[in-house]
Amino acid sequence: MFKLNDKIVVLIGGSGDLGLVFTRALLNYGAIVYSCDLRPHENIEEFQREYPKKYTFNRVDCSKKEELIKFKEFILNREETIDVLINSVTAKGNDFYLPFEEVSLGGWDIGLKGNITIPFLTTQVFIPVMAKQQSGSVINISSIYGIVGNDQRIYEGSNLHECYLNDHSDLKQMYSHPVYPAAKGGLIVFTKYLAAYYGKDNVRVNCISPGGIHNDNENEVFVKKYSYRTPLGRKAKPEEINGALIYLASDASSYVTGHNLVVDGGWTIW
Repeated sequence: MFKLNDKIVVLIGGSGDLGLVFTRALLNYGAIVYSCDLRPHENIEEFQREYPKKYTFNRVDCSKKEELIKFKEFILNREETIDVLINSVTAKGNDFYLPFEEVSLGGWDIGLKGNITIPFLTTQVFIPVMAKQQSGSVINISSIYGIVGNDQRIYEGSNLHECYLNDHSDLKQMYSHPVYPAAKGGLIVFTKYLAAYYGKDNVRVNCISPGGIHNDNENEVFVKKYSYRTPLGRKAKPEEINGALIYLASDASSYVTGHNLVVDGGWTIW
């Protein structure tokens, strides 16, 4: 039931840290993966060598609908169906870790575009293919912060600005940006909207909300504070999100739609 033998998967954001982990899992389960992102990654040749004729990467600006349409046409010139669409995208402006009072409209707009506008555009382009063929699965990647408020205390003394923005300024107190929970929470409800809208076409739309995922570059101060807040006492390994992804992409979840599958080590139970 969990096999993805020759299912055609479109992976949006395939060059990201989670996107690369998702790619390998999908290929291991037999899928044919069409990945896209703004930039290529160093694993392209490795994937193509290990999974000949199973993996294709396209450079696409997913904020531009015309580029997404060209990407769709590229796939449909090679394949008869599109079975799975995965939206694994995010974006952070340079003010992402500043106090709320200092957040710019530009930073807010960047977060909205990356976290909810792009999923809106990609779904609008690809889901009609699924509706026409009367089958398909859309998977949106949200976050625990689409469900609960941010615990700003855990960011004091962290080095996240260095890890994710290449910013080496001495920020003693960082904050999580308000656009992230706003957009990720919106993505969860958008998922439910689509599930209701396309249920008649046998297209399932679901969401995954991961907790914090391990990054070797995060400092001990942040990791310790985050882990203390988590019932399982640690951050997730990237590959621990794969089980939810394969489940929702496969026939094992054939009667599941409109669901937000939380994979957070218990973070949201408090």
